[in-house]
Amino acid sequence: MAGEGSQPDAPVVITTRAERPISCLILHGLGGGPYELGPLIAALGNSGLVIAAPVLPGHEGPGPTMPSSKWSDWAATAEAAFDELAAAGGPVAVIGFSTGGTLALYLASRKAVARQVLMAPFLAIRYTGLIPVRPTSYLRRLAQLIPDLPRRPPAVRDPEMKRWAAGTDRYRTFNLHAALSALELIDEVKPLVPATTTPTLIIQGRLDTVVEPANATWLYQNLGASEKALISLPQSDHLVALDRERDRVIQATLEFLLEDGEASGRDDRTPAI
Repeated sequence: MAGEGSQPDAPVVITTRAERPISCLILHGLGGGPYELGPLIAALGNSGLVIAAPVLPGHEGPGPTMPSSKWSDWAATAEAAFDELAAAGGPVAVIGFSTGGTLALYLASRKAVARQVLMAPFLAIRYTGLIPVRPTSYLRRLAQLIPDLPRRPPAVRDPEMKRWAAGTDRYRTFNLHAALSALELIDEVKPLVPATTTPTLIIQGRLDTVVEPANATWLYQNLGASEKALISLPQSDHLVALDRERDRVIQATLEFLLEDGEASGRDDRTPAI
Protein backbone atom coordinates (compact mmCIF):
# COMPACT_ATOMS: atom_id res chain seq x y z
CA MET A 1 0.00 0.00 0.00
CA ALA A 2 1.05 3.59 -0.30
CA GLY A 3 3.59 4.79 2.21
CA GLU A 4 4.14 8.11 3.88
CA GLY A 5 4.77 10.93 1.44
CA SER A 6 3.48 9.01 -1.58
CA GLN A 7 0.58 9.90 -3.85
CA PRO A 8 -1.93 7.11 -3.05
CA ASP A 9 -4.82 8.59 -5.01
CA ALA A 10 -2.92 9.41 -8.20
CA PRO A 11 -3.70 7.17 -11.18
CA VAL A 12 -2.10 3.80 -10.52
CA VAL A 13 -0.82 1.58 -13.31
CA ILE A 14 1.22 -1.50 -12.47
CA THR A 15 2.75 -3.71 -15.15
CA THR A 16 5.03 -6.45 -13.89
CA ARG A 17 5.04 -9.19 -16.51
CA ALA A 18 4.40 -9.62 -20.20
CA GLU A 19 1.93 -12.50 -20.08
CA ARG A 20 -1.49 -11.25 -19.09
CA PRO A 21 -3.99 -13.82 -17.84
CA ILE A 22 -6.34 -11.00 -16.87
CA SER A 23 -6.18 -7.23 -16.45
CA CYS A 24 -7.89 -5.38 -13.62
CA LEU A 25 -9.72 -2.07 -13.67
CA ILE A 26 -10.15 -0.76 -10.12
CA LEU A 27 -12.85 1.81 -9.34
CA HIS A 28 -12.80 3.69 -6.05
CA GLY A 29 -15.67 5.08 -4.01
CA LEU A 30 -17.39 8.45 -3.82
CA GLY A 31 -15.15 11.07 -2.23
CA GLY A 32 -12.20 8.69 -2.03
CA GLY A 33 -9.49 7.41 -4.33
CA PRO A 34 -7.49 4.30 -5.20
CA TYR A 35 -5.90 4.44 -1.72
CA GLU A 36 -9.16 2.89 -0.42
CA LEU A 37 -7.97 -0.37 -2.01
CA GLY A 38 -4.24 0.16 -1.43
CA PRO A 39 -3.29 -3.24 0.06
CA LEU A 40 -5.30 -5.06 -2.61
CA ILE A 41 -3.71 -3.05 -5.43
CA ALA A 42 -0.29 -3.95 -4.09
CA ALA A 43 -1.18 -7.65 -3.86
CA LEU A 44 -2.58 -7.72 -7.40
CA GLY A 45 0.55 -6.03 -8.72
CA ASN A 46 2.76 -8.52 -6.88
CA SER A 47 0.78 -11.32 -8.54
CA GLY A 48 1.83 -9.98 -11.92
CA LEU A 49 -1.47 -8.49 -13.05
CA VAL A 50 -1.82 -5.37 -15.17
CA ILE A 51 -3.80 -2.81 -13.19
CA ALA A 52 -5.46 0.49 -14.00
CA ALA A 53 -6.87 2.52 -11.10
CA PRO A 54 -8.05 5.88 -12.46
CA VAL A 55 -9.06 8.78 -10.26
CA LEU A 56 -12.68 9.57 -11.06
CA PRO A 57 -13.69 13.11 -12.13
CA GLY A 58 -14.28 15.40 -9.17
CA HIS A 59 -11.78 13.48 -7.03
CA GLU A 60 -8.51 14.91 -8.36
CA GLY A 61 -8.12 17.37 -5.52
CA PRO A 62 -6.39 19.26 -4.10
CA GLY A 63 -9.10 19.76 -1.48
CA PRO A 64 -9.95 20.32 1.29
CA THR A 65 -13.45 21.02 -0.13
CA MET A 66 -14.87 18.15 -2.19
CA PRO A 67 -16.22 19.45 -5.52
CA SER A 68 -19.47 18.43 -7.15
CA SER A 69 -19.32 15.77 -9.87
CA LYS A 70 -21.69 13.58 -11.87
CA TRP A 71 -22.01 9.85 -12.36
CA SER A 72 -22.04 10.18 -16.15
CA ASP A 73 -18.51 11.62 -15.98
CA TRP A 74 -17.37 8.83 -13.64
CA ALA A 75 -18.80 6.25 -16.04
CA ALA A 76 -17.08 7.84 -19.04
CA THR A 77 -13.72 7.68 -17.27
CA ALA A 78 -14.33 4.05 -16.26
CA GLU A 79 -15.26 3.07 -19.81
CA ALA A 80 -12.20 4.77 -21.28
CA ALA A 81 -9.90 2.98 -18.84
CA PHE A 82 -11.61 -0.35 -19.58
CA ASP A 83 -11.24 0.17 -23.33
CA GLU A 84 -7.54 0.94 -22.93
CA LEU A 85 -6.95 -2.30 -21.02
CA ALA A 86 -9.05 -4.32 -23.46
CA ALA A 87 -7.18 -2.88 -26.45
CA ALA A 88 -3.94 -4.33 -25.08
CA GLY A 89 -5.41 -7.83 -25.33
CA GLY A 90 -6.72 -10.38 -22.89
CA PRO A 91 -9.75 -10.43 -20.59
CA VAL A 92 -10.47 -7.51 -18.27
CA ALA A 93 -11.91 -7.79 -14.77
CA VAL A 94 -13.42 -4.89 -12.84
CA ILE A 95 -13.05 -4.39 -9.09
CA GLY A 96 -15.37 -1.76 -7.68
CA PHE A 97 -15.62 -0.41 -4.14
CA SER A 98 -18.80 1.31 -2.90
CA THR A 99 -19.92 3.69 -5.68
CA GLY A 100 -17.16 2.07 -7.75
CA GLY A 101 -19.11 -1.16 -7.34
CA THR A 102 -22.22 0.49 -8.72
CA LEU A 103 -20.14 1.78 -11.63
CA ALA A 104 -18.80 -1.74 -12.18
CA LEU A 105 -22.34 -3.06 -12.53
CA TYR A 106 -23.11 -0.29 -15.02
CA LEU A 107 -19.95 -1.10 -16.96
CA ALA A 108 -20.86 -4.80 -17.07
CA SER A 109 -24.09 -3.88 -18.84
CA ARG A 110 -22.12 -2.16 -21.62
CA LYS A 111 -18.79 -3.97 -21.92
CA ALA A 112 -17.46 -7.54 -22.06
CA VAL A 113 -16.31 -7.64 -18.44
CA ALA A 114 -14.67 -11.00 -17.75
CA ARG A 115 -15.20 -10.95 -13.98
CA GLN A 116 -16.19 -8.43 -11.37
CA VAL A 117 -15.51 -8.06 -7.65
CA LEU A 118 -17.93 -5.75 -5.87
CA MET A 119 -16.82 -4.56 -2.43
CA ALA A 120 -19.47 -2.97 -0.22
CA PRO A 121 -21.43 -2.00 -3.36
CA PHE A 122 -23.45 1.19 -2.92
CA LEU A 123 -27.07 0.29 -3.59
CA ALA A 124 -28.63 2.16 -0.67
CA ILE A 125 -27.57 4.48 2.14
CA ARG A 126 -27.39 2.82 5.54
CA TYR A 127 -30.85 3.45 7.00
CA THR A 128 -30.90 4.56 10.63
CA GLY A 129 -34.63 5.06 11.05
CA LEU A 130 -34.09 8.77 11.75
CA ILE A 131 -35.00 10.03 8.26
CA PRO A 132 -38.76 9.84 7.59
CA VAL A 133 -38.47 10.53 3.85
CA ARG A 134 -36.69 8.87 0.93
CA PRO A 135 -32.93 9.62 1.07
CA THR A 136 -33.01 11.30 -2.35
CA SER A 137 -35.72 13.75 -1.27
CA TYR A 138 -33.98 14.43 2.02
CA LEU A 139 -30.56 14.99 0.44
CA ARG A 140 -31.97 17.19 -2.33
CA ARG A 141 -33.54 19.51 0.24
CA LEU A 142 -30.41 19.50 2.39
CA ALA A 143 -28.13 20.14 -0.59
CA GLN A 144 -30.01 23.34 -1.36
CA LEU A 145 -29.13 24.64 2.11
CA ILE A 146 -25.80 22.98 2.88
CA PRO A 147 -24.12 21.51 -0.21
CA ASP A 148 -20.97 20.58 1.71
CA LEU A 149 -21.12 18.58 4.93
CA PRO A 150 -18.19 17.95 7.29
CA ARG A 151 -16.53 14.67 6.36
CA ARG A 152 -16.96 11.92 8.91
CA PRO A 153 -14.05 9.72 10.03
CA PRO A 154 -13.14 6.79 7.75
CA ALA A 155 -15.44 3.80 8.20
CA VAL A 156 -12.72 1.41 9.38
CA ARG A 157 -12.64 -0.57 12.64
CA ASP A 158 -8.89 -1.28 12.52
CA PRO A 159 -7.41 1.62 14.59
CA GLU A 160 -4.11 1.84 12.70
CA MET A 161 -5.77 1.81 9.27
CA LYS A 162 -8.38 4.29 10.46
CA ARG A 163 -5.63 6.76 11.36
CA TRP A 164 -3.85 6.11 8.06
CA ALA A 165 -7.02 6.61 6.02
CA ALA A 166 -7.88 9.82 7.91
CA GLY A 167 -4.45 11.21 7.08
CA THR A 168 -4.76 10.15 3.44
CA ASP A 169 -8.21 11.62 2.75
CA ARG A 170 -7.67 14.84 0.84
CA TYR A 171 -11.16 16.18 1.51
CA ARG A 172 -12.58 17.51 4.76
CA THR A 173 -16.09 17.91 3.33
CA PHE A 174 -18.57 15.68 1.49
CA ASN A 175 -20.46 17.13 -1.48
CA LEU A 176 -24.18 16.35 -1.42
CA HIS A 177 -24.69 17.09 -5.12
CA ALA A 178 -22.20 14.33 -5.93
CA ALA A 179 -24.02 12.06 -3.48
CA LEU A 180 -27.31 12.77 -5.25
CA SER A 181 -25.70 11.84 -8.55
CA ALA A 182 -24.55 8.55 -6.98
CA LEU A 183 -28.16 7.86 -6.01
CA GLU A 184 -29.20 8.55 -9.61
CA LEU A 185 -26.62 5.97 -10.70
CA ILE A 186 -28.23 3.43 -8.37
CA ASP A 187 -31.62 4.07 -9.97
CA GLU A 188 -30.00 3.49 -13.36
CA VAL A 189 -28.23 0.28 -12.32
CA LYS A 190 -30.69 -1.67 -10.18
CA PRO A 191 -33.03 -2.57 -13.08
CA LEU A 192 -29.98 -3.95 -14.95
CA VAL A 193 -29.03 -6.43 -12.21
CA PRO A 194 -31.20 -9.40 -13.32
CA ALA A 195 -29.73 -9.24 -16.83
CA THR A 196 -26.12 -9.05 -15.59
CA THR A 197 -24.41 -12.38 -16.24
CA THR A 198 -20.80 -11.43 -15.48
CA PRO A 199 -19.20 -13.84 -12.95
CA THR A 200 -19.33 -11.89 -9.70
CA LEU A 201 -17.80 -11.95 -6.23
CA ILE A 202 -19.52 -9.71 -3.67
CA ILE A 203 -17.68 -8.81 -0.45
CA GLN A 204 -19.61 -7.02 2.29
CA GLY A 205 -18.74 -5.96 5.83
CA ARG A 206 -21.50 -6.69 8.31
CA LEU A 207 -20.56 -3.63 10.38
CA ASP A 208 -20.90 -1.27 7.41
CA THR A 209 -22.03 2.17 8.59
CA VAL A 210 -22.17 3.78 5.13
CA VAL A 211 -24.14 1.50 2.80
CA GLU A 212 -26.94 -0.86 3.75
CA PRO A 213 -25.33 -4.32 4.22
CA ALA A 214 -28.54 -6.20 3.40
CA ASN A 215 -28.32 -4.98 -0.18
CA ALA A 216 -25.35 -7.27 -0.77
CA THR A 217 -27.72 -10.19 -0.19
CA TRP A 218 -30.32 -8.57 -2.47
CA LEU A 219 -27.67 -8.21 -5.16
CA TYR A 220 -26.55 -11.81 -4.79
CA GLN A 221 -30.12 -13.09 -5.02
CA ASN A 222 -31.11 -10.96 -8.01
CA LEU A 223 -27.94 -11.02 -10.07
CA GLY A 224 -28.40 -12.90 -13.34
CA ALA A 225 -24.94 -14.49 -13.19
CA SER A 226 -24.77 -18.26 -12.79
CA GLU A 227 -21.30 -17.92 -11.25
CA LYS A 228 -21.54 -15.73 -8.18
CA ALA A 229 -20.55 -15.71 -4.54
CA LEU A 230 -21.18 -13.55 -1.47
CA ILE A 231 -18.64 -13.21 1.34
CA SER A 232 -19.85 -11.59 4.55
CA LEU A 233 -17.15 -10.16 6.84
CA PRO A 234 -18.25 -10.08 10.49
CA GLN A 235 -15.54 -7.68 11.73
CA SER A 236 -15.40 -5.15 8.90
CA ASP A 237 -16.97 -1.74 8.33
CA HIS A 238 -17.32 -0.06 4.94
CA LEU A 239 -13.68 0.12 3.83
CA VAL A 240 -13.30 -3.64 3.63
CA ALA A 241 -9.99 -3.55 1.73
CA LEU A 242 -8.42 -1.63 4.64
CA ASP A 243 -10.20 -3.11 7.62
CA ARG A 244 -9.54 -6.00 10.01
CA GLU A 245 -10.24 -8.71 7.44
CA ARG A 246 -8.31 -7.15 4.55
CA ASP A 247 -6.10 -10.25 4.22
CA ARG A 248 -9.19 -12.32 3.57
CA VAL A 249 -10.40 -9.76 1.03
CA ILE A 250 -7.09 -10.00 -0.80
CA GLN A 251 -7.04 -13.80 -0.75
CA ALA A 252 -10.63 -14.17 -1.93
CA THR A 253 -10.13 -11.64 -4.73
CA LEU A 254 -6.94 -13.27 -5.97
CA GLU A 255 -8.54 -16.72 -5.92
CA PHE A 256 -11.58 -15.46 -7.82
CA LEU A 257 -9.49 -13.74 -10.47
CA LEU A 258 -6.67 -16.25 -10.88
CA GLU A 259 -7.84 -19.73 -9.98
CA ASP A 260 -9.53 -22.11 -12.40
CA GLY A 261 -12.27 -23.01 -9.96
CA GLU A 262 -15.61 -21.27 -10.23
CA ALA A 263 -17.38 -19.38 -7.50
CA SER A 264 -20.70 -20.96 -6.67
CA GLY A 265 -23.08 -19.83 -3.99
CA ARG A 266 -22.39 -18.01 -0.75
CA ASP A 267 -19.05 -18.35 0.94
CA ASP A 268 -19.52 -21.33 3.24
CA ARG A 269 -17.05 -20.13 5.83
CA THR A 270 -19.19 -17.19 6.91
CA PRO A 271 -22.99 -17.09 7.41
CA ALA A 272 -24.91 -14.92 4.97
CA ILE A 273 -25.91 -11.40 5.99
